[in-house]
Amino acid sequence: MKENLRKIKSDKNLIAQKRNYFLGRVYLHDVSKKIGVKDQKVYLVAFKHGARTKLHYHEGGQLLFVTEGKGMLVLYKKTSTKYDRIKIRPSSKFRLKMGDIVYIPKYTLHWHGGALRGNFTHIAFNAFTKKGKEA
Repeated sequence: MKENLRKIKSDKNLIAQKRNYFLGRVYLHDVSKKIGVKDQKVYLVAFKHGARTKLHYHEGGQLLFVTEGKGMLVLYKKTSTKYDRIKIRPSSKFRLKMGDIVYIPKYTLHWHGGALRGNFTHIAFNAFTKKGKEA
């Protein structure tokens, strides 16, 4: 049984690669790399002192499983589709706590992270696109 156990440490190279995706201090652990998962990316993400992601979307769905602390998920929608100007506004806000599981559909503009000045950790499951890329 012991051969299935793996200690996963924060990946400083991954944090450097993904630093433009976050606001504040974040620790990333590439779980999928450590356990050999090939059909999706799995990350353990720890947001410190209210850190969060920047506004983004995924080309495939994303599942978040909250493992520690309190956080927020904010979904956005377009309110204007003029070709030279796109306006967006928050459409839904969700408070997240340990044990919560949320699914974010593909192409849904959103951000997620720690509640004000708090620590927050989740496991993110990012589906691959048909091209085999992380969504």
